[in-house]
Amino acid sequence: MSSGLLPVICVLSVALVLQSAGCGVPGADPGDAWSGSIDTLESGVIVIQNTGESSWSPERAWRVVEEIRIGSDSDDDAVLIGHVESFDVDARGRIFALDSQSQEIYVFDASGELTRSVGGQGAGPGEFEQAHAIDLGDDGRLWVMEMQHGQLTIIDENGDYLGAERVASTGWSYSPYPGGMDHKGRYNAAVIVQEEDDSHLELARYDQSFVPIDTIKIPSRTEPTEMFEYVTERGATYSATIPFRGSFSWRFSPGGNFWTLQTKKYELSEVTGAGETLRRVTLDHDPLPVTESDREQAIESLSWLLEEGGKIDRSKIPKTKPVVSNFFCDDEGNLWVMRIPEDEEDEGDEGQWIDLFGSEGRFLGGIRLPFSLRANPEPIVRSGFLYGITTNELGAEIIVRARIIKP
Repeated sequence: MSSGLLPVICVLSVALVLQSAGCGVPGADPGDAWSGSIDTLESGVIVIQNTGESSWSPERAWRVVEEIRIGSDSDDDAVLIGHVESFDVDARGRIFALDSQSQEIYVFDASGELTRSVGGQGAGPGEFEQAHAIDLGDDGRLWVMEMQHGQLTIIDENGDYLGAERVASTGWSYSPYPGGMDHKGRYNAAVIVQEEDDSHLELARYDQSFVPIDTIKIPSRTEPTEMFEYVTERGATYSATIPFRGSFSWRFSPGGNFWTLQTKKYELSEVTGAGETLRRVTLDHDPLPVTESDREQAIESLSWLLEEGGKIDRSKIPKTKPVVSNFFCDDEGNLWVMRIPEDEEDEGDEGQWIDLFGSEGRFLGGIRLPFSLRANPEPIVRSGFLYGITTNELGAEIIVRARIIKP
């Protein structure tokens, strides 16, 4: 995002059902009780089905406590952050944040104080025009990707230019950047691969000396995206995703593979770089109803399609919607899945609900964060701290750091 193998098994069988405390599930604590099932299919895929009941007791539930916030509402001297396109955190707790508006990289110390800014708008060495992502190497160097220009610039923490590399992605731009440094210290560059009449993205992996390792597939959804489509008399095609049909996202796994999330059926999957599925994880849940307000807001967001001459078939808008929106992984392999508020009254409430799963897919329980988080750039959980991007009451972006307390 985990190796996909379960090293501890209570009973060997093709279908294995576990409903006892601390038995058979890696990482289970003797004080935790897990109610769920594990099936090993003939294909070798491990299927973990969670009932929705928390494994931990209330006194053992994790808590997240905010410690610092960085941004325009911190104090009078705080740096005004335009838009955090990407950020990373080093072993000393320093935060490196890329502002896409100024094309600067702000460096904050572990107390949240701004120590310097590097880079900036421009075409010279160590300057950027359309930087999309920053990643820290093991040696502290910053890898800055300008995807549309097909250029990877490497600078040191002081902003001194060390060199640049070319990657085959000129003319393409994605946000968030579909690549970057994984948990194994390999840099994954999103590159264009041309096959006959088809061009698509793959990940070219490099070590930290930028020596090629291999090329792997980017995870993709197994179900087609359902769309509203309109073709003009001249043959131009306009399309828009049908609202509330669910989304697909993926993250690097600390074990070296990928985790994916299909929100429509709330299914997490661990897959390899070759596209092989190792395990699937589900959680029993009830989908949320699509309210009339939801429906009208969704149709309003598609007004551009109507202006082009297209039509919206309201019957294709579902009556229910997913309960989750996105997810991220921590440095121990746990999966943090971001819940959607159950009713409109919760939309403005402070805090984000998280469903937390262990690295093998066992549901641990829910956590209420003291703030809401953006899914992109991906929040970072490292060495017992959670880092992410939120907004204040005026919509200004704020970087937050919180301590994770595990009783």
